[in-house]
Amino acid sequence: MMNQDKIGAFISERRKAKGWTQSQLAEKLGVTDKAVSKWETGRSMPDLSLFMPLCVLLEITLNELFAGECISEQNLKEKADEVLMSVIASWLGQEKQVSTAQSAVAKTVLDVQNVSKRYQTKANAVLAVNNVSFQIPHGSFVGIMGASGSGKTTLLNIIATIDKPTSGKISIGGQSIVDMPENEAADFRRGHLGFVFQEYNLLDTLTLYENIALAMTIKNVPAKHVAQTILEISEALGITAILDKFPHEVSGGQRQRCACARALVVNPELILADEPTGALDSHAARQLLGTFSMMCRDYHATILMVTHDVVAASHCDRILFMRDGELKATLNRDAKSKQTFFADILKKMEWIEGESYDVLETVNP
Repeated sequence: MMNQDKIGAFISERRKAKGWTQSQLAEKLGVTDKAVSKWETGRSMPDLSLFMPLCVLLEITLNELFAGECISEQNLKEKADEVLMSVIASWLGQEKQVSTAQSAVAKTVLDVQNVSKRYQTKANAVLAVNNVSFQIPHGSFVGIMGASGSGKTTLLNIIATIDKPTSGKISIGGQSIVDMPENEAADFRRGHLGFVFQEYNLLDTLTLYENIALAMTIKNVPAKHVAQTILEISEALGITAILDKFPHEVSGGQRQRCACARALVVNPELILADEPTGALDSHAARQLLGTFSMMCRDYHATILMVTHDVVAASHCDRILFMRDGELKATLNRDAKSKQTFFADILKKMEWIEGESYDVLETVNP
């Protein structure tokens, strides 16, 4: 299995060989010192988007990074096979998971038609989203992937009614949201949308129970239903024992599951998740992604998640790939295992980005 401690020690060793401090490596990669410290102590792995830049800076191959050691040329092919399977097994587990995707006749929750967003700067006009169209059926778990600047977060903000498109149509649950006045949009967000953010967005002065209950109170849920609903969903998410604690008293993974409960209790038509695993370690991230899959399977939630992490994406039913504001490709999981879907996503990214990932040379989806 992939050894994160060994990988972290290897990153540290190669960094020191270059004569750099953690701060210097962090600056070159555009990340925080804390992120580099977590990698080197084996507490987390770099995001997928940082793998290649990190390898270039440290003058190692991607296979060597995952192996946590330098690999001689004569042992490259054999070691690459071993590394690839170790990476997939370590990140995704061995089980074959049934997709939560609904049948083709499921009703459409989100309908995006020819949406574009243009920003005007002093120098020129920037087309952040360019003529994007797609639909999401009820009960599905869909991911949007793309590098920084690809337009995925702008698109999510438009769907969330936080921003407005320059052109195009969007409907959620059959209701058009594009021309809503701001006061109506705010009511729509409260009544029809759920949110899970990277930084939790919980109120520090309220207990977890009170954070969840607040969402139901704002939606005017009858008081007699509040406690029963919270306890039912909290039990399903594994946070019943900590409901009386404050956010600062629990782990990041527990805070994020509380955010999931807060989104789920109001029975929204669509849950929007923006890089929800970004602040979590790998174990907590896997737990959260399992929670999302359970929410779709058992509670028929519909989730749209923005991520650049292929591990997170491999839990989805379908992936939308964006680049330069355009929807470049889609990929359906169907009945594939997470491992196979993981490899398919990497291959699709390689094709879209036009970059070669040497660890993919042994992939045969």
